[in-house]
Amino acid sequence: MLIEYDGTDFSGWQHQPEARTVQGDIETVLEKLCIDRIAITGSGRTDAGVHALGQVAHADVETDKLERVRTGLPAMLPTDIAVAKVEEVNSSFHARFQAISRLYRYRIEKKKHPLRNRYSHTLPFSRELVTSDMQKAAELSTGKNDWMAMAKEGSDNSDWIVNVQSAKIIEDESGWTFLIRANRFLRGMVRIWAGTLVNIGSGAAHPELITELLQTKDRGRAGVSLPGKGLTLMEVKYN
Repeated sequence: MLIEYDGTDFSGWQHQPEARTVQGDIETVLEKLCIDRIAITGSGRTDAGVHALGQVAHADVETDKLERVRTGLPAMLPTDIAVAKVEEVNSSFHARFQAISRLYRYRIEKKKHPLRNRYSHTLPFSRELVTSDMQKAAELSTGKNDWMAMAKEGSDNSDWIVNVQSAKIIEDESGWTFLIRANRFLRGMVRIWAGTLVNIGSGAAHPELITELLQTKDRGRAGVSLPGKGLTLMEVKYN
């Protein structure tokens, strides 16, 4: 399943007791369609308020119910979730473990914009950022490194190694788009990375801070975690 959602009113992707989640809403509809409890597995977990245009998930569904799912699931889901595509794949397919890369976007607006507020972070006090410094820092983010300094504590990771394949900053007349593609993402990684780049763009730190953080693993020098509403999972790639 290729899934899109507005994460504003969700407590994240992963099923939680007594909380609305994307996984929970989809599984509820699947149960109605298939008259059976069916678990879905996403390519990764998104936090509360985070959106998706390219989330991928898989579920084991009996062949004779596939067409019912293909047509019924998109029609029965609430308005803030869309299933853009349902495809039959080999039973060995795994949405999380077989993904080779994910692409995330973080959007920052220069000033308040009511029509974009749910999907972007607005800088306080109309701060101006130096795009060239942020782009230099983004370039220093690429490669295979230990990202402990820019991930939330308490994660159940066995290691903190991430291979960032590309990272860039795009400025337009109303704000900035941060794009980062990697083989995996740690909990809170993009939002802390974005907060660190904002510090660099504002002159509070130099671009080489990124290299220092990746080498020293010093969380105390990283930026704050920016709000989830500015973050969108754009794409998941498979072989």
